[in-house]
Amino acid sequence: MTALEYRIHVEEPSLFDVENSIEKVIVGAAEKMAGVPRSQMIIEAPDLFSLSEALVNSYGYDDNVFVVDIDVDGLKTRLETAGIELWESERPEFLIWATEERGLERLMIGQEPNRIIERLMAASKRFGVPMQRPLMDLEDTLALSPAEIWGEFAGAVNNASSRYGIKRVLVVGDRPERQSMKYWLFEPNGGFRSGELSGTDADQRANELIVLVMQYARSISDDVRKSPVVVARTAEPSVSFQPQIQDVVGQWTVRVEYTEVIRLMELIDHIEASEALAIHATEIRANDATIILKTDLSLGVTDDLVSAFPALQFISPLVYLLK
Repeated sequence: MTALEYRIHVEEPSLFDVENSIEKVIVGAAEKMAGVPRSQMIIEAPDLFSLSEALVNSYGYDDNVFVVDIDVDGLKTRLETAGIELWESERPEFLIWATEERGLERLMIGQEPNRIIERLMAASKRFGVPMQRPLMDLEDTLALSPAEIWGEFAGAVNNASSRYGIKRVLVVGDRPERQSMKYWLFEPNGGFRSGELSGTDADQRANELIVLVMQYARSISDDVRKSPVVVARTAEPSVSFQPQIQDVVGQWTVRVEYTEVIRLMELIDHIEASEALAIHATEIRANDATIILKTDLSLGVTDDLVSAFPALQFISPLVYLLK
């Protein structure tokens, strides 16, 4: 029988809730074994954590410490019976860079307190996926700027990250005033995936990001290229490597041929400046780009807003040549 010991510091044993604490320990162990939050697991198996004490070999106090000895094999069996797959392969490590949009400024997040980063680091321990923050010393500050992140200059991100020797890089661009967050997941081959998440507060946006990152980490850990949020494909000689999404209700797909990436970034800024349009995802290749827009506007009105950018040459609705 395999056992695992958890130790909880207790200030006042007479006020300590033993039953609730045992359940929290079992839930924590299950989340780490599966890499899945409790809320998601109980959707599949509502009674998964009932009678949690049955999964405990022993428990008791050692001075001011509550010690719980978990029956690991029993917990694994319960998870497998519930159809929850264990995450037994090696887990990837991530380096995390972060920026925040404050009014008209975009600033790097250093070592100061930040709710998004704090939640990510807590998730690192919770799910057993190693995460590290950059030092944000002078070398980091000179190596990478918010403009390079938001401009999606993959080379700058990869060069700045190389000193840490971590293969996977997560970059966060939080937009509190817009109640949204941009993210970029950089891969060892130099390509990256990106997308945008929404949430009314930092906790909601962090929750969405954590679920996405755990799904991504699991997919690459198991060497299975699949995810409900992003879809990988063979990298091309391109600036970015991002999800392909089909046209659906509430979305329009903009296709642009370009020669200078700086002009493309200016077009993206032009689109983002419109309150009626939101960029859901982008795919940027060597000479053309696809931009997925979320909007309630008609095709004609959307085309008018996008084509108001002066350097665009109209080819057909939502298809342009960027001069």
